[in-house]
This record gives sequence, structure tokens and C-alpha cells, in this order.
Amino acid sequence: MRLSGVALTLFLGGSTAAASESVRVENGARFGGWTVSCEALAVNETLCVLSQRLVRSDSGAVLAELIAFNADDTAGAYIAARVPNGVFFPSGFVLGPQDSDAQLDFIWQTCSPDICEALLPMGAQELDLIASTGDWVAGYRPGMTSDSLIFRVALDGLEDGLSALALALGQPGPRPAEDDPAEPGQ
Repeated sequence: MRLSGVALTLFLGGSTAAASESVRVENGARFGGWTVSCEALAVNETLCVLSQRLVRSDSGAVLAELIAFNADDTAGAYIAARVPNGVFFPSGFVLGPQDSDAQLDFIWQTCSPDICEALLPMGAQELDLIASTGDWVAGYRPGMTSDSLIFRVALDGLEDGLSALALALGQPGPRPAEDDPAEPGQ
């Protein structure tokens, strides 16, 4: 599943009743550690996701870029992690609470000459874990002989941001309704 295939499309403006009743989510709006990032695709059609770019404090080199978005037509959400190409795939990309053995394992999706991308489907269980834990870290091995690269990640505001984007689209949002057990990957 490619990011572009499941990312949100937000229609801003327009003359239809649905468009005039939708909530507007501004490019650059902040939800905790996340920023709304929008890109124009066509006239009155904009792709919007939550993102955060994580860089080394000493050199400014990119550690990872995290992109969160809702599923297009069912309840659930995803986080994509983009890391520099050359990553050691067997070690995976992992997200977990700082002082816990719990972890969320991403699934490698694709690589280009510059980046590799991993994806984490999120349902209620993953969202509950994220909401119940304060400090998070992520990690991967940048190369086969490299030590693991572990860094802090700000997940606060994730569900609020995803819910705001879903409301703007009139979509189900990151959590299934009480009577709908469907979640990503199931």
C-alpha cells in the first residue's frame, strides 16, 4: 500500500453543499507534536496529512519524517515513517514507549534512491497505547553494521489531528464506531 494511495484528499471551498458544510483545516495548523501539511493536487483539491520531521540536533541530518493520515473510506489510520535509504531492513522501524518493552512494528513498503518508507496501520488498540503513554521513542538501524539509531518522537495531538482531518472530510476517522469493528489490516 503506497502512501499516495491511502492519503487524505481534502476539498476546500467549492460550491457544493457538502463542501460548504465541511470544517476547514489550515495548512500549518498544529496538533501537539504534529503539523498539518497540505499540498495542492488540482483546483479545489488538496492532500492533507499530519507530519513531523525529526533531525539530529548536532548536524541537522534527517533521522525520520513521520506522516499520519486516516484511511480513505473506513475507520482507522496510518503512520508512515520515511528514513534515508540504506536502512537495514531486518531490524525494522519500531515505535515504543520510552520506558517499556511494548513496541509498534512498522512494515517496510518501498524505497526510492533517497528514502525508504515503512507503514504502521493503527486501530483502537494502537491509538489507546499512544494515548496512555507520554514519552515515545523510535528506532531503526541505518545500515547493516550500524548500531541502532534511537530518538524521541512527539505523539501528543495525533488522534486530535487525525479526527480534525476526518471531520473536514466527512470520513469515519481514526477509530471505528462502536458498532463497526473494522480496523486497518483486518
